[in-house]
Amino acid sequence: MSILAYCNYISQLSFYFLGVFTANIITQSQLSVTAQLGDSVTLQGFISHSPHNNYIWFKQTFGKAPQYVLSSKADSNDSIFYNEFQKSNRFQIQKTKNSFNLSISRLEPSDMGTYYCGVVRRSDVLFGNGTELCLSGKYISPVFQPPVLTPVQYGDSVTVKCIITGVRYRDHHHVYWFWKTKEGTHQSLKTSSENIIQCNNSSEECVYSLQKQNFSSWDVGTYYCALTMCGQIFLGNGAELNPSGYYFLQTNCECVLQITMDDGTIQAK
Repeated sequence: MSILAYCNYISQLSFYFLGVFTANIITQSQLSVTAQLGDSVTLQGFISHSPHNNYIWFKQTFGKAPQYVLSSKADSNDSIFYNEFQKSNRFQIQKTKNSFNLSISRLEPSDMGTYYCGVVRRSDVLFGNGTELCLSGKYISPVFQPPVLTPVQYGDSVTVKCIITGVRYRDHHHVYWFWKTKEGTHQSLKTSSENIIQCNNSSEECVYSLQKQNFSSWDVGTYYCALTMCGQIFLGNGAELNPSGYYFLQTNCECVLQITMDDGTIQAK
């Protein structure tokens, strides 16, 4: 998936398990909705009416299992909420013959995610393409890779850092690493979620690290971190590991990113 297509990827995520299909009878025209904390939003779901169907809403948060929000019979004005949504009066349904809209008031950080409108029809569950709910504000900010002016030699243990600022909604972002080799090709690396050095809640900052043990000629190149959050990608400035002496900052990367969500890797070319 190219970087140009990625912004649509999260909003178009489908659930693929037995008896679940994406259906044309459900339309979610809003690929994403952005609002401020405390605001109210309405997520639209347009459904071809059938009196024998049940309507549902699911919530998907990156890296977590889908959450069952609510269900309602097509010809009933009543809705059944589940899990933590049952205890909140901020979630309401607006239903007509051909629409099944989910309204959320007094938005909180935990509301971020992708919401899927669906229909239970016989033994099948039919989902729309999803609407991603984003919260705008300070958390969207540049990614910075600081220079570490330390000589690097073959056999050393080398650490490259990536500072993500404004990470108030930490559960809703993901950091990837890749590097441009000395031959000019790009190699993907595993995600660095497990390599968080420190998150400072007061400054809303997280520091990710990538460590290379026993640095060799194979490892020479420029290392980039990439932040993915709310349908966007923020690319770091890069740090070059050069055995002749030092880390050097790079100002840009002329590449196309490809993200493979299943195995948590990022590719570039």
